Amino acid sequence: MPLWICLRWHEPHGPVPIPRSALESLALAMLQYSPQVACFRQDSIVLEVSASLSLFHGVRRLCRRVRHTASALTDSFRLGLAPSATGAWLLAGSPVAAHRRVVRAVSLARNVGELPLHSLPETQAHRRWLEGIGCRDLNALRKLPRQGLQQRTRPELVHALDAAYAQAPETLSWFVPPSIFQLMREPDFHLSHDTAIMAVAQPLLQALCGWLQHRQHALHDLTLVLHHEKGRHACEPTRIALRFSAATWRLDDFNRLLQERLRHIVLHRAAVRLELVSGSPHPRAPVSDTLFPDPSRQAQDEHRLLDLLAARLGADVIRRPQPCVHHLPERANQWAHGHPASAPFNPPAALGARPRPFWLLATPLALAVRQERPIHQGQPLRLVQGPERIETGWNEGLHQRRDYFVAEDPQGARYWVYREREAGHGWFLQGLFA
Repeated sequence: MPLWICLRWHEPHGPVPIPRSALESLALAMLQYSPQVACFRQDSIVLEVSASLSLFHGVRRLCRRVRHTASALTDSFRLGLAPSATGAWLLAGSPVAAHRRVVRAVSLARNVGELPLHSLPETQAHRRWLEGIGCRDLNALRKLPRQGLQQRTRPELVHALDAAYAQAPETLSWFVPPSIFQLMREPDFHLSHDTAIMAVAQPLLQALCGWLQHRQHALHDLTLVLHHEKGRHACEPTRIALRFSAATWRLDDFNRLLQERLRHIVLHRAAVRLELVSGSPHPRAPVSDTLFPDPSRQAQDEHRLLDLLAARLGADVIRRPQPCVHHLPERANQWAHGHPASAPFNPPAALGARPRPFWLLATPLALAVRQERPIHQGQPLRLVQGPERIETGWNEGLHQRRDYFVAEDPQGARYWVYREREAGHGWFLQGLFA
């Protein structure tokens, strides 16, 4: 059985025209919860959620999440839930909050029947005649003889009445999101603090998450543009670029990085308009459905940490490994500046069981020798693994012949040491194991 959620604008001072942009922003955000979203009756958004109940763990949790997302865009709405779109729309306008959410058709008929006659717009053309024969609510209208009602009214009224009771199919025009995400919002006040910018940016980010969910895509980068007031002292818009090591589509990841970037942005002029522009979307990796924990989660946590450090310290401060294929460790160990997302890390071929230290010294440290054993910080080192012979550089004019060992001090700390075969018995410390 279908199940519909309706978000209907409610203005306490009477109906007002709803901007089309506001409806589209809300429709984009609702794509997070269902691919079947439609603009309904010029003042509402409806979404069919029967297939989403198991994903969001039931009706109550789904309604709570929908309400929380919609409240970030507007507070002037009421939520209705019913087995038909027209029924959900009618219940969303009910003055009794307890009667706005029903799941079964029996409960829908009882709650809709108590609504006044004018709740259904199709009755306005016949309201005087209907009230003259004693019809004050929709339940009384439904009890009228069917044939007489069809002869004395329009077909739209009969169809709307049947749709309200979930007894007639409804034809809706589904909302089609744009192929490129670029959304703008202009608040009623100027923005000069990071907390205000974060609050105004939430509807844009919610709409972006719905757009990505509908396309099953993720982003490596997006840009928040802060437009300033124009005039004699006009300045260029402030662009805040967010870059992610791993493609993401989650609101928490967007907020975490944006909040960190806003803390380090100095605005010379207050912002009067926000614009969110997405980068090139990428297909989203499928979610793992294995029973055991997914090992990729650890990599995702590492990417989030690198993104946060790049936003806090600057992308030029972050260095990523860029090893090259060479036998000498000091030649193979190379680093590159830039954001981790600027270039993927492609490690060289695996070395099998050969140990490599976590930390490599920039210059090998010469060690003292006592009774033919290397000494480090006054303590003799015991060779526990090796030798591993490396002989290279003969074709580069720098012939190196070394024997590498894993050494251990009395406290259990391990070091990577080598002995120069050409120089005799000289020992050098080149790396430290974690």
